[in-house]
Amino acid sequence: MKREIFPVTIFQSRVDGNEILKQNLVQPILDSTDELEIPEDWTTSKILTSFNQEKDFIEKDKNILLNIYHNTIDEFFDDQYGLHFTDLWYNVYQDGEYQETHDHLYSKINHSHFSFIHFLSYDKDEHQPPEFWDPLKSMRYLSLEMNSNNCGEVYVPKIEEGDLLMFPSYLQHCVPPGKATEKPRITISFNAIVTLYGDERRVY
Repeated sequence: MKREIFPVTIFQSRVDGNEILKQNLVQPILDSTDELEIPEDWTTSKILTSFNQEKDFIEKDKNILLNIYHNTIDEFFDDQYGLHFTDLWYNVYQDGEYQETHDHLYSKINHSHFSFIHFLSYDKDEHQPPEFWDPLKSMRYLSLEMNSNNCGEVYVPKIEEGDLLMFPSYLQHCVPPGKATEKPRITISFNAIVTLYGDERRVY
């Protein structure tokens, strides 16, 4: 008998109406890029991000976006749930940009349970998917994995435009350098705290 224990789960599905969202959001996002600055603690080339930067149009559409995402997120949970969203931002990759390995744990003041990436504008022939890193990779160096465990350090999902990923916020991930292209890779990311799961209410 063989059992997988302590699994790490990544959830993936599609956002309904992505083409309409793309038509309404891509140009305002691109128009705002001249005003964006790379956060001081990010290691990257020249990724354009609204993280921790006020953008009126994305804030205005925030509730509409989150309501649309709820339809997809419903597929991920196997019991009744409640979420409190803590952040929402967008990233633009267009000229070979990358982002370093990081997680979304932040601090005790602004922590989250799950993180999300919506691939609003994405061409699988031009753009790079994120890479997720095994959280136990350091521990595995002190042990031995059998060949049948099929255990690797990195998981790379196959991404289509319009996909939404949900993953534990502690899971480290990165975006490898992409091609220089006229097609922008635009993602919308957000974090959430679980306030209800099943009959259990959680305090945050």
